[in-house]
Amino acid sequence: MCTFNGERFIREQLDSIVNQTYSDLEIIICDDGSNDGTCDIVRDYAGRDSRIRFVQNTENLGFIGNFEKALSMCSGVFIALADQDDVWLPQKIEVLMSEIGDNLLLYSAVRLIDENGAGMDKVFPSVKRLEGDVALSLIVGNCVTGHACLIRRELLELALPFPGNVLAHDQWLAVVAASQGKLKASEQVLSLYRQHETNAILSNKAPRKVPRYVKKLESDVKMLGLVNSMLDSGLFSAEQEVLLQAFRDLIQANSRAFYNAKLARFLKSHRQDFLALFDTEEKADKMVKKLCRGKWYLKLLPFS
Repeated sequence: MCTFNGERFIREQLDSIVNQTYSDLEIIICDDGSNDGTCDIVRDYAGRDSRIRFVQNTENLGFIGNFEKALSMCSGVFIALADQDDVWLPQKIEVLMSEIGDNLLLYSAVRLIDENGAGMDKVFPSVKRLEGDVALSLIVGNCVTGHACLIRRELLELALPFPGNVLAHDQWLAVVAASQGKLKASEQVLSLYRQHETNAILSNKAPRKVPRYVKKLESDVKMLGLVNSMLDSGLFSAEQEVLLQAFRDLIQANSRAFYNAKLARFLKSHRQDFLALFDTEEKADKMVKKLCRGKWYLKLLPFS
């Protein structure tokens, strides 16, 4: 678990971890410079449970850097990721251990709760939950959330250190597992995913006000960073590398384009490779249109 100013919800998360039905646990907690009561709470739990190892960073490592440090400290064959504000159901680890088989990453279904712990009438994620050799489809979206995962140590040997241009640790772990065909989805709901205003993925807070074309170009840059990391990893077949290079070159053209028709044709001809997250043709086509709108489309038609 990685922590930063999480005093509001961390007791509930810690209670759900220490009371797992599978009790043979090593609990690593890395704090990244909290200035609230988080560290006092964790120290209290560590004083009462010898399975907890608590480390306070001497400097702020950032979200991904802190997770990388915590992962490097784990000694087990299997590793589960935890956020500071969610809740594990009691049998989570027991069930995931029974289902992981020879896969590198197994992720459960989750249920959304609000800041008060009440269930929410929302589906997350809003895309298909994929498994197997689906790495290229994880470029345009992500169905894997870190707190739902159980991973094998072998995955860390392939995935670490996290590339500098990867902005989501769980997405990268899923991409690497999928590159080996060893990503698996459990159908069981095993954790509660809390939505609140400081949650980076699910927050309802209004986004910063910048022009849509700027947001789109920033999104393309992030996507290109992931693609370049995939190409640099050496984990993909020659055929997949050709597709990745073609996708990269076409995305780069968005900064000069009105509407990127070449990218649209490419994605539609490689729908199974890049668009497996979408369970209907309508949803896939909607994503294609979103990806193919260039700078000038959004600059000249900002409300389209």
